[in-house]
Amino acid sequence: MNNKKKFLLFVLFILVSLVVAVLSSYLGLDQETIQGFVALNKTFASLIYTVLFIVLASFSFSVSVMTSVGTLFFSGPEAVAYAIIGIMGSAMVHFYIARRLGRDYVRETIRKRGGVLEKFDEIVEKNTFKTILILSAVFFVPPTVVNLLGGVVKINTRKYALATLFGNFPNTLFTVYLMKGLLYTDALLIGVSLAGLILTTLIALYFYTGELKHILRLSFPWAFKKSGK
Repeated sequence: MNNKKKFLLFVLFILVSLVVAVLSSYLGLDQETIQGFVALNKTFASLIYTVLFIVLASFSFSVSVMTSVGTLFFSGPEAVAYAIIGIMGSAMVHFYIARRLGRDYVRETIRKRGGVLEKFDEIVEKNTFKTILILSAVFFVPPTVVNLLGGVVKINTRKYALATLFGNFPNTLFTVYLMKGLLYTDALLIGVSLAGLILTTLIALYFYTGELKHILRLSFPWAFKKSGK
């Protein structure tokens, strides 16, 4: 299979993922039925939840929704642990799909076209561990985007996995306890969790300010020419 065909399969996967992501907001769950099942067999329920998390998140089903669902049926620490396993599992699926189907074609396109595209690539790959870590920690960046990016840029599996783990852990922790706060009407827990989510994103963006400026300058050169910056 040549690079172009691999890339088309890669694009098809992304399109299917986008459809699932859109539909995810319309899907509901029977909470009482699931709670009864969890109570009867917690170990098996946790396994099913984790596997479903990996499978659905691999097709861009909302990670936040899956994490929130876990808080309904498991304790705080358990929900965090299972969500992290699900996030890491789906991240590795995306990583290998991007690496196998999309990487060669993207890199060849960058090499051929050069110019702005090549400069953008240089900025992102100046420190790929930092790029994946920061983007994973920014709450509003879709995990699928970061995961697929990880498969395209020059980063080894170990560094990618560590960056993904460290980047996702704070937001997963705060999301779980935000949901716990909402479930139990705990204003303090809600406030601390929201503050944690916001602070994590702000800190991540602060440490990526230089790269963001370069990316914006390449993307909107006319704006920087007018401002004289």
